[in-house]
Amino acid sequence: MRIFQLLVYKLLARAIDTVNRYFDVRRLHYIREVLEINIGTLVHQLNESSQTMAKRKAIYAFRPFEVCDVDYRSSSSSSSGGSTSLTSRLGTGRHFPKARSGHRIVCSDSSVYCFGGFNPNNSLARDGNHDQREDMYLFQELWKYDMIRKEWTLLLDSNNDLPAELASNAMLLCGETIMVFGGTGYPFGVNCSNRLHVCVPRRRPKDLLEVEVKGDPPPPQYGQAIVINDNYLYSIGGTNGFEYTLDIHRLHLPSKTWECVYECNQNIREDPSGRYRHELAHDDSKIYVIGGGTSDAVFILSNIPVYDIKANKWEYMVTKPDPLANSPGIPTARKCHSCVQIRTDQGLEVIVAGGYDGVNYYNDIWKLSLSTMQWKKMQKSQLPYPLFFHDAAVTSDGCMHIFGGIRYNNNTNVRTDTLYRMWTTIPRLSVIAWEALLHYIPSLPSRTREELLEAGIPRQFVDRVHE
Repeated sequence: MRIFQLLVYKLLARAIDTVNRYFDVRRLHYIREVLEINIGTLVHQLNESSQTMAKRKAIYAFRPFEVCDVDYRSSSSSSSGGSTSLTSRLGTGRHFPKARSGHRIVCSDSSVYCFGGFNPNNSLARDGNHDQREDMYLFQELWKYDMIRKEWTLLLDSNNDLPAELASNAMLLCGETIMVFGGTGYPFGVNCSNRLHVCVPRRRPKDLLEVEVKGDPPPPQYGQAIVINDNYLYSIGGTNGFEYTLDIHRLHLPSKTWECVYECNQNIREDPSGRYRHELAHDDSKIYVIGGGTSDAVFILSNIPVYDIKANKWEYMVTKPDPLANSPGIPTARKCHSCVQIRTDQGLEVIVAGGYDGVNYYNDIWKLSLSTMQWKKMQKSQLPYPLFFHDAAVTSDGCMHIFGGIRYNNNTNVRTDTLYRMWTTIPRLSVIAWEALLHYIPSLPSRTREELLEAGIPRQFVDRVHE
C-alpha cells in the first residue's frame, strides 16, 4: 500500500511540475512542497528491499500523447501465456498475430481483441507446390492481447465455426460482448455478409455465434460502420464492391428485429454520398460520419454528415479549423483511417489517425470536439510512418491502441503486425500510478486476487489482472 501511495505522490508532483512549466501557478508551489515532505516520509518507511528493487528498474515516465511501440514479442518469447493449447493444436507455434490489414479491433480496459484481416503475402497461403491459395489470404481467427501481461492469445481459429467474410467487417464491444457484422471474403465483394456474430470471451467454451434475426436487414456489404444507441445497433453505409451506400439500418437488440430507417436518395434530397471505410462517432441524439470514400473518391472532414436520430434526417455540420495548425487547419479528406471516441471534461472527443486518399498516405493524428466541432492537430502525436487499413480502439481511461495495417515507407506498402499505444488524454492519477506499479513490479500479475487486494491494490485494477 505504501508503494502505491508513494507512486501517487511522485506522479502528482510531476504533474504539478508540468503545469508550472507552462503556467507558473503560485498556489501549486506550496502543494509541491507538501508533497515533497510526504514523499520523503514514505521513502524512509519503505523497506530496504523495495528501495533496491526500484533502483534496479528504469525510471517510469508517463508520456501522454506520444505514440509508443508495444514490445509484446519479448513477453511472448519468454512465456507461452494462455495460447499454448491452441497454438500447439495448430502446430504453428505462433504467439502473436501475423501482419495484416482490413482487420478490426476492440478493447476493454485490460484486453485488445483482433478479428480477421488480409495479407496476400501470408506464408501459409502457399501449398506444397508453392502455388498461391487465395483462401489463405484471409485470417480466420480471433486474437486477444493481454495489456497487463503483454501477451497475445489465439482464442478462435479455422477449427471453430467462424464466418468466411473476414475483411472490412464492422466490430464493437458492448459490455463483455464482441459484435462482428458484415464483411467480405476474397476476392473482395464476391461474397459479402449481412450477418451479426457475437462472442463473450469470458465464457467457456468460446464461440463466435451467429445471431438469429428477423425483419428487413441491410444488404450484404463490407466497409460499413456500426454503433449502439438506446438498444439499437445502427449500421451505416458500406459497399458490395460496385455500389456504395450511406443507408441506415438498425437492429432492435431485445427483439432482434432489423428495419431500414433511412434510404439515401441524392436525386430528390441533399443526402450524403454513399461510401465505405468511414468511421462513426455518436452522442445521445446524433451519429457523425467521419471521412470514408469509394474506389475513386474520398470525403472531406471540413463538412461532416450527421444523422439526427430523433428527427430521422441527415444534416451537415461545418467543422472549425485548428488556428495553430498549418492551413487549412483541418485534416485532409481520407478513408481507411482509424477513429476512437473518448469522454473528457471538455465533452466527447474523436481521435482520427492515419488513412489515405488513394494517392497520399497519412501519419497525422487529429482531435475533434463534438461539442464545438473544433479540430485540433495533436502536435506531439504522430504515427512513425503513414498507415492505412489499420484499426484502433480505446480504453475507458483514454489509452488508444493501434494495430496492424499497411504502412507506407520508402515508396513501398508493407503490412505490419506492430501494436502501438497512445494516451489521448490525461487519466486519473490512480491509473498512472497503476501503470508505474506494473513497470516496477512486472511479476505483479502472477499474484492471486487475494494477495493483490491484501497489498492494497484497488479492486478496479485487480479486476483487470484477473478478469
